[in-house]
Amino acid sequence: MRETGIEKIHNLIYEKGLDACAIRGMDNIFYLTGFKGSEGTLVITKGDVLLITDFRYITHAKEVAKDVKIVELTSKKNVLPEVCEQYVIRRMGFDSYHTTYKTYSMWKDTICNTEFIPLENEIEGIRQCKDPEEIDAIRKAVDIATNAFVEVFEKICPDKTEKDIADELEYAMRRTGADCPSFDTIVASGARAALPHAVPTNKKIREGETIIIDFGSRVDGYCSDETCTILVGEVNEKIKEIFKIVNDARELALEKAKAGMFIRDLDMIVRGFIDDAGYGEFFGHGVGHGIGVAVHEAPSINSTGEGILEENMVITIEPGIYLPSLGGVRLEDMLLITDNGARVLTHIRKDMLQISI
Repeated sequence: MRETGIEKIHNLIYEKGLDACAIRGMDNIFYLTGFKGSEGTLVITKGDVLLITDFRYITHAKEVAKDVKIVELTSKKNVLPEVCEQYVIRRMGFDSYHTTYKTYSMWKDTICNTEFIPLENEIEGIRQCKDPEEIDAIRKAVDIATNAFVEVFEKICPDKTEKDIADELEYAMRRTGADCPSFDTIVASGARAALPHAVPTNKKIREGETIIIDFGSRVDGYCSDETCTILVGEVNEKIKEIFKIVNDARELALEKAKAGMFIRDLDMIVRGFIDDAGYGEFFGHGVGHGIGVAVHEAPSINSTGEGILEENMVITIEPGIYLPSLGGVRLEDMLLITDNGARVLTHIRKDMLQISI
């Protein structure tokens, strides 16, 4: 039987010699309980699970957070000291990446008999390997984003602006079932395609350019993330050259990725391929990242990435080359890691997106 997220936290509590964990990161809270909001602290003891939140979310929390005790937070009452006293919590772990110094200081000042132990990425690490329900949600997000992209792609033409494309794509995703886009859609054309995380502008699409479109949808709390590069009419030979290099690097990653592989080795293979082609200095970001509740989560596929790829991790592969004043190419797919290799979850062919003028 597959362990639940709460069971994994219980194991962490015993491994670290803790009495409980306090979790502030909303992505972590959603992963463990199904609750989403702007305020909440999840306390997991050896016996009970408590969600502390304010009046705005009490009803919602009771509806979605099953087998969780809901505790109302008010401006007049800090309830965590009472929780620590009731459950005799002497060592409390907490997710240090998501707990502000102000919150940590308040805890220390008001809860004298409890030691607060910062946890690094252990809680995020629990989310790395997906269960079947999570994979199903991710597949739904991919399907909705794919259908929206196909719809919008057919309407792309010169004189349409980057903002037009981004707006139409995000609306199409919402209209066809997405909760929302999983991040602000990136549309960058011409020389602006050399900006990896460009914000869409009123620049119009022109013949001979590339358009990088990085997009994703969120469905049932889970994300998709995909990047296509579109060629507008005939492009120059340099663009054709880097497009082929990036696509070959992407295909190499799809071929090599598998469970048991060192994460930094996957980065090295892809980065080395682009470097050998003479464009290493124009590829400055990681090869990919984990994806799930958050669009960017562990593991990070880069030169300093730690650990190995494990079965049922869902990751992205996104090599790119960015040439200032000329443009850029990025191609991104999502992969499900298995013992037999990588299964591609995204559907759009990356090697043949061209608009005829």
